[in-house]
Amino acid sequence: MTPLGCDDITHAIKTLAAIYQVGVGMIENVANGDWPDFLSAPDSCYREIFGSPYLPSLMATHLKASPNRDFGEVTYYHRAAYDGTPVWFEDGLLDSLSGARTFLTKAARLVCIAESDVALAIKNIEERNAFEGMSSGGPYAFDTFDDAKSAECTGLDYSLPEFLVGTVWQAKYGVSHAQELREQLQIFLKPVIVKFSASPSDPDAYINNLWQYIYRAHQREPMPLGSHYPCTFIGGGKPIPAQKIIETFDMKND
Repeated sequence: MTPLGCDDITHAIKTLAAIYQVGVGMIENVANGDWPDFLSAPDSCYREIFGSPYLPSLMATHLKASPNRDFGEVTYYHRAAYDGTPVWFEDGLLDSLSGARTFLTKAARLVCIAESDVALAIKNIEERNAFEGMSSGGPYAFDTFDDAKSAECTGLDYSLPEFLVGTVWQAKYGVSHAQELREQLQIFLKPVIVKFSASPSDPDAYINNLWQYIYRAHQREPMPLGSHYPCTFIGGGKPIPAQKIIETFDMKND
């Protein structure tokens, strides 16, 4: 059975149909224009409407159905870089600190990495984890495949690890990223999206994301550049075992 998730519009529609326990055709009717009146609000109201804890129930009333909030695991989309071989993720998706150390060890087989760069990368992660609080530690992932694809844009560039970006690099490289190291790694590594299964931290927020995703598609109003749907996967520093990885998708490396 294909896990619930949001690979694309068709997948999102099928997922909502399963959650609301209705036929796919009912969700397709909504996606094609049968939206409730309160969704005729201006675009500026998107955040409020699709952030409301009442939206799943309001859409249930519209469908004359009831959402099953105990829908279990869904697919998530982790953006990363790898050498193109399956063994790169043989240990699954690791937490931020362990993942950084493993990444740097593997990357050191391809390029020369100075000990000072390793120390800065680890310091960067420790500072980020302290700042992020309870949700820190990774691994991190998007709710939609489209968000993972667009994460190469400015401000969300996960084609290479985020620990290579931050103010800790300013003194050494003169810019807020490990400039020389990133350029070398981009030669040998390729961006990849890792699709895996896990349970949402907030089922209602996940349902809201799916509704917003198909509503924006209907309105032809994509998520603004540099933004993404609120992430409902919280790693909390616990690794995702390799058995939970469903598929990997190589992305074009420009």
